[in-house]
Amino acid sequence: MFSFPAVLEAGIVFLYIAVALFLATLGIWIARTFLMPNVIKEDWNSLNRISFTTVIPLSASVMNAAIIAYYGFNVHYEYLYLVNYFIDFTSILFLSFFLGYKLYTKSPVHTNEISYGLLIPPVAISSNVLLGSSLMRTQYFNSIIFLTVIGVGIALFLFLFIGIMTFASYIRDQKANAPSPMLVLPVGVSSIIVINILAIATAKSVFQIPMADALTVSFMLWAFELWNFVVAMMISLKRVFREPATISIWAYTFPMAIFSVSSLDLRSIIGRYGYITASNIVYYIGIGAWVILIVAWVYAVMSTAIFLSHIKMIAYPG
Repeated sequence: MFSFPAVLEAGIVFLYIAVALFLATLGIWIARTFLMPNVIKEDWNSLNRISFTTVIPLSASVMNAAIIAYYGFNVHYEYLYLVNYFIDFTSILFLSFFLGYKLYTKSPVHTNEISYGLLIPPVAISSNVLLGSSLMRTQYFNSIIFLTVIGVGIALFLFLFIGIMTFASYIRDQKANAPSPMLVLPVGVSSIIVINILAIATAKSVFQIPMADALTVSFMLWAFELWNFVVAMMISLKRVFREPATISIWAYTFPMAIFSVSSLDLRSIIGRYGYITASNIVYYIGIGAWVILIVAWVYAVMSTAIFLSHIKMIAYPG
């Protein structure tokens, strides 16, 4: 899609807006930590807050990968890329360990804490492949491919255990009041695993997977993700416009982006083997997800503006 100048320019604009929003959010988060130290204990005792904290290093890693995608790999910034990668991976891994510790030791665990938000750490730790793929050309290839395999292993089994637990909780407890953005979070899990599998298959290492096996597993995961995607869209169309504007609407964007990327990656590979019909189907589904992503992104910006204006009105009613 970068062959179209308009798409490239629009992507760069979105990237700069995302960077600005990230820096603003990070600044508010840091200020909140120093101005309201009493909330730190609450944050570290909340399963969902621990999970959502991983969005900070995840966002830094994804934006770094996006900058490389738009502007190319600059060798002068190689060590900055590497430092960002290893710090992000270590931070997410620590938060993932701590979340597991709290899951085992916190008592009681309230029903409303068992949500798809708990899937953010496994998605985050396996999403480092987005930046790692660009860094595999460096002298740290062995370390990065090793961490990629570790990340996808942790993500896969956490997805199975936490995903099943959360799915059962939603059905059993009839969470009709759960925000619809939370229900779309599983859409990104299988997709990011697909991207990891394809990255491992195309990298020449001791961990290399035969492409035939990689494609078989990837399409199985992609098919399950397509099911997730359709169900999530059905729920969203029914509920999202009836819900008040909140910043949680941003939860739509990353899963949609990952699903679109994994679809287009699969399409580019399967097309080389002559499966034209399958390639076209996957391509148009990926483009459809990309269009929905743009709509969700614009709606998220509008919802954030409305949400912030409401906060301002409450803080300064005059």
